[in-house]
This record gives sequence, C-alpha cells and structure tokens, in this order.
Amino acid sequence: MRRRMRWAAIAASTAAALVLAGCAGIPTGGPVGSVAIDAEDGDGKLLTLPDSPQKGATPEQILAGFLRAQRAPQGNYSIAREFLTEEFRLEWSPTELVRVSDSPIVPQQEGGEASLRVNVNVQASVDATGVYTELPHPESQELAYEFARDDDGEWRIARAPAGTVLSSRGFDMTFLPYPLYFFDPSGTALVPDVRWFPDTASRADRIVKQLLAGPAPWYRQGVLVTSFPSGTTLDPGVTISGGTATVELSAGVASEDADALWRMQQQLRLSLVALSEVKDVRMVAGGFPVQVGEGRAAESAFVVGTDPVGLAEGGFGHLTASTVDPLPGLSNPIDDLGATGATVGRGDDMAAVRTQAGAWLVRPGEDPLLVDGRPGVIDPSIDARGFVWSAVGADADSIIAVDASGQAHALPAPNLDGAIVSLDVSRDGTRLLIGTQGAGGPGLTIAGIVRDGDGVPTGFGDPLRLAITSATLLDATWVDSSTVAALSRDGEATEVDAYGIGGRHESLGQLAGGVQIVGGNFVEGIRVRDDDGAVWRRSSTGSWLSTGIVASFLATQQ
Repeated sequence: MRRRMRWAAIAASTAAALVLAGCAGIPTGGPVGSVAIDAEDGDGKLLTLPDSPQKGATPEQILAGFLRAQRAPQGNYSIAREFLTEEFRLEWSPTELVRVSDSPIVPQQEGGEASLRVNVNVQASVDATGVYTELPHPESQELAYEFARDDDGEWRIARAPAGTVLSSRGFDMTFLPYPLYFFDPSGTALVPDVRWFPDTASRADRIVKQLLAGPAPWYRQGVLVTSFPSGTTLDPGVTISGGTATVELSAGVASEDADALWRMQQQLRLSLVALSEVKDVRMVAGGFPVQVGEGRAAESAFVVGTDPVGLAEGGFGHLTASTVDPLPGLSNPIDDLGATGATVGRGDDMAAVRTQAGAWLVRPGEDPLLVDGRPGVIDPSIDARGFVWSAVGADADSIIAVDASGQAHALPAPNLDGAIVSLDVSRDGTRLLIGTQGAGGPGLTIAGIVRDGDGVPTGFGDPLRLAITSATLLDATWVDSSTVAALSRDGEATEVDAYGIGGRHESLGQLAGGVQIVGGNFVEGIRVRDDDGAVWRRSSTGSWLSTGIVASFLATQQ
C-alpha cells in the first residue's frame, strides 16, 4: 500500500509514470492511471500475457505497454515487438542486456512528444551470454526512447536501448538458471557455470550455444576447459523427442577421438538435463549420428557426509548429539596436535589442521607435517590433489599452496582488500573462496585456480567479486558447486546469507552469537556454531534449530 500511495503522489505531479515494482502501476490509457505490472492473483509460473498496443495510444502509453510486454518472452518477445516500428522490430535485441529494477521510473519528454527518457535504478543484470551480475548498490541508468508514426498514424517506438527492463518478480517469472558444465583441466570433475535464460522453447538451443562458446570470464585462463573443438557450432539446433535431446553440431566434431566424444557427451547431458523433458542426449555431426562409446564419468555432485565433523568432548570425528565417530588414522593425531581448526579431505584420507604452531598436513600412517609455521595463520583448506592452502589472516598477500613434500608455492592475491577471514577451496578443486574484511567493508571473492601440467597451483584467473551485505563478515563456506554462504554480524545478531556464483542472493535468517559456518549438502547441510559451542541447522521454515551438538570447532568437509 505504501508503494500505491507513493505512486499517487508521483502521478499527481507528472504527465506519466512507469513503475516496475511488484505492487506499483504504469499508465495505460486516458487520464493518468495505473495498472499492476506484476501483481496478479495465483502462483502460476507464467504471468498473464500483456495486451497489444491500443489504437490511439500516446507515446507514454506505448512505452508503458512496451515495458510491460517485456515480461512475455514467448515467440521471441512477439508482443513487445508490436510496440516497435517495422524497421526497429528487426533490430531490437531483447536479451542483449536484461536490467532488473524495482524502483519507480518516471518518463521525461525530451525535445517534443516523439522522445522520452527514463532513469532506472538497476540492481542486477544479465548479459547476452546469460551471465547474471548482482550489483553491490543500485546503479542509475538513463534510457532513451524515440517514437514515430506508422502508416496508420499510430505511435510506435523507433529507437530504444538494447535489452529489457524487468522487476524482480517479473525476472523470477521469466528467467530460470541453467548450469552449463565444463571440465577441470584434469578431466576428473565437471563444474557448473550458471547462466540465466528466458523460460521459452529456445532454452535448449541457448544452453548448447553458450556451452560451445565457453565458460564465463572468471572461469577462463585454464580454470575450466571444454571438450568441444574450437569453432564448433550448433547446426542447426536441438530437437527434443521422447526424452532424448538430439544436438546437431558442425561436422568437425565427428573427427574427434573416442575420449573427446565421451567428454562432449557428458557436458551436453549434464547441461541439458536441467530441462525436465530431457533424460538423454544424442549427438549428430554434419548431419550424421555420432557413435559415442562408454567411459569413466567425471564427478559432478561432490556430496559430503551428512553428519558434521569437528572436535567435541569425545574427540575429533563425525558428530551427533550423543556420539563422536572417529576418522580412522586422522582423529588421534588431530587430537594429539591440539587442533583449533581443520579441513578434512575427500574420503577422510587427509586433513589440513590449524594449531597454535601453524598449519599441518595430516595423513593416516604418517607423522603430521607442519607446512606453514607463520604466526597468525587462519584455518587452512585442502584440495583433492593434497595441497594445503594457508594464509596469514592479517596479510592479504600471504596465500600459499603447500604440496605433500612440504614445498610452498606462493600465489599472488587477487587484489584483496583488508584481512583474510576465511580461505576455502571448492570441493572440485577449481576455485578458491576468500572472505575478507577491510576498510572498504566485507568481501567475498571467487578466484579460479590456475595450475600447471602437474596440477601445481600457479596463480588465479580473473576474480569474481560477489555483491554481499555490509555486515561484518565472520566466516564463509562452500554450500555446493555453485553456491557459497556467509556468516556476518549485524549489530547484536548474526545472519546467514547464501550467494549464487553467477546467481542470486538469498537471506537464510538470523541466530544469536554465531561464530563459525561450514557447508554440507546444499542449504540444508549448512551448520553454524555459536560462541557457546552449540551447533545449529536451518529448519524447513527458515528458522535455526539446535542440533544438540556442542563442539570446540567444526571442520570443513571436502
């Protein structure tokens, strides 16, 4: 109701106003009035299709209808194109840039009735490749529209900015996230690269075209790789029948060896099964079916144990409210070291441990190896190749990766601001999550790990900075391959937030006194330890419930 009152005040003082927020309105005809752009009854997936242009509509009304029609991508935005001149219909590219804005926007005449401009406060955007970017602060953008009369004397839009403008709700109704899968350089892991496409019949084509185009900028420079030969195109497209997606590719694919074809098949299948109607994939190259043999499937799920791992009164191990299940070969040496933090490797076959003396590598049957004795190290991480990742919290340029022999490989920090709060390698081993707190506020950075031919980390790709809340960052963790979570202090309360990599932000609620967060399997697996040692989990209703576990610290599971 407050937004409706605000709209009334704007309408009283302007000739026309366009409002893209959920409960607000836009002028549509006659005297200044409003109609809800998104507020419709029911919870169906698609909004009711908008109206076509009305006879005798003014430029302000045409603009209002055009903006409203942008939430209907069916038929390549056929309704929205009705508001354009015949010439401009062929030029307008609706998905070149999608702007997400919930702020009221007011059109202003510029040089007569044939020109209008509006200012929008953009909070997120999607580019032509489907890459979603959430901005740390809304960004004001000026959009200019020019009008001309058609052969029937009706106003139509003759020039407009590329792309569309959608409210958050309109975006949620129109676009869906689709993970495109690329390999790590070793070929043993498939990693999702999330893109956003309109929920239309052309989704399969867009998925494959962007898969062929390669990973997002922060996954380039060898961080993730594709099995498709350079220059491969979709020719002509994807057809789906009986649960099988037939992907017609350019002829060069057929000349690839059996291993490459198997890897291509894996990339296509994992990327396309996000569509509910796809169960399997068939490749065609140059018009001829491609015979794909069998091979070893790369890991893509990276599931960890359901019970948290940590140090409790009964020692180090998998924790429940009443028991501690020790990790064979690891729990005793970790207990003996006097650990204050740890990360356990996949299969519980190794661990990176922090003590007052520094960071250690612990392997069953071997003496613990001190790999970083610098004062002030934070909880270390470990990857599947056995590298221990360590850093001094107060020094943003102190990140090292230490191999099993104890040799340290220094890695230049990706322009971090302030102290390092947390350091966590993704379970697939391709990315480093770095949490920082500095003069400019908190930060979450995803840095793709660049390795040499032997798998030794040598540097980072272009970093991805996540737009996060301004609360003081306490800890961060991986939730799954495309989501991270942060624990922050806001006044007296601590709050948990989930951030999609190439996706959206979601608040997971607040709890008192949180000091540490670790990931599990998806959001349901997140655990938070408070300053009394109590461990909490999130309920199905969004509140935080005690698990009955009391721990000195929780260990990250890889």
